Amino acid sequence: MSERWILLLAILIILGIAGASTAANQTDDASTAAVLTGSDSNYHTKVVLLGTTGGVSWYPETGRASSSSAVVVGDTIYLVDIGQGSASRLSEAFNTGDFVETPTGRVENGSSTFLSHARALFFTHLHQDHTADYPSLLLIGPGAGLGTSIDPKTGETTISPLQVIGPGNRGELDADKTNYTARGGTIIYTDTSDPEAITPTPGLRQMTQTIMQSFAQTINDMTLDDGYRDFTKLITVKEIGGSEAGDIAFPVPVIDPNNETCPSMAPFEIYSDKNVRVTATLVDHHQVFPALAYRFDTADGSIVFSGDTGPDTNGNLQKLADGADLLIHEVIDPAWIDLKFGDPKPGSQMAALKEHMLSSHTSIDKVGSVADSCRAKTLVLNHIVPGNTPVTNLERVAENTSAHLIIGEDLMQIGIGRSD
Repeated sequence: MSERWILLLAILIILGIAGASTAANQTDDASTAAVLTGSDSNYHTKVVLLGTTGGVSWYPETGRASSSSAVVVGDTIYLVDIGQGSASRLSEAFNTGDFVETPTGRVENGSSTFLSHARALFFTHLHQDHTADYPSLLLIGPGAGLGTSIDPKTGETTISPLQVIGPGNRGELDADKTNYTARGGTIIYTDTSDPEAITPTPGLRQMTQTIMQSFAQTINDMTLDDGYRDFTKLITVKEIGGSEAGDIAFPVPVIDPNNETCPSMAPFEIYSDKNVRVTATLVDHHQVFPALAYRFDTADGSIVFSGDTGPDTNGNLQKLADGADLLIHEVIDPAWIDLKFGDPKPGSQMAALKEHMLSSHTSIDKVGSVADSCRAKTLVLNHIVPGNTPVTNLERVAENTSAHLIIGEDLMQIGIGRSD
């Protein structure tokens, strides 16, 4: 064979190897998310779905807890929402004990400290299916290491407050679309000695303070009689749209929280540390304001939580979630809405609730196109309403998206990037 042909063959071989390498990289890049099992869970960054339903109810024939997730980077935990039932899921996912055999039987060696790995909690909005287990976290968490840090070398425990970040005061009461006050309904206000702090629309900081006040007797007993740390020092609260020092302002003004809940805006940073950068934007959850979506960027990839939202966010979600490895998005089954509400009388309570369901959530037939408009690689269905929606209904989402589809389940773990 001539030198010319040998040279040509060598070039073809090199090109073939390069092409194969490029194809392999493209495959890896396209497959950046994986549902994990016990044998392949060694991902540096992963999401743990703690509660995968939503709505102010409990659904029969399902064990789904309400909305809550955890982003885990290394051994550090970042929580998003903590709805009803999800505190128990949090313990199931992360609470591993050290057990020893004693002359009287097997017992745990000391007390759990798993929450010492939790660094921040982010609330998308203040509906109870996203906040109902917050009191449990505040009250039971101190017995499991909440707000502390343990030095891996010395074992010394120090206070390292959990950062709690979420909506500030709404600013004004919702428009009464159900004639609630005309029918004699009661508007609830905060009770405080400060007249300027009396409000029907408290934000996250005041909500946290009133939880502490409501449980003052037990908290005081635990600190005075049982040796617990100061509960109030185990967390720090930062409000998005709040007015105190350290709070986070919206990048554009919000003129009317009853009608313009998500004006077009660029994503804005709300948190960062050595593991993660978190950005946010406003989304459309009807009159609920603020309602937020969050993006977590780590060295391994990006994870976006839509929060509760209708499909039209004035482009806000698309800007936040552009090219995300994981888009974890809410979904509602329109067949259930039609069956539940039928054709209610205009102006009735049922009509108002049906309108809320249709306009402030994203249906099975629309969520796929939202994922595509965000150029998301993987779409994870979460905050599934109702929680007992048949999986076959949810599988129809795949007909309207090019993203890889995952139907969320409680305690499901999803890794991004590559495993250790």
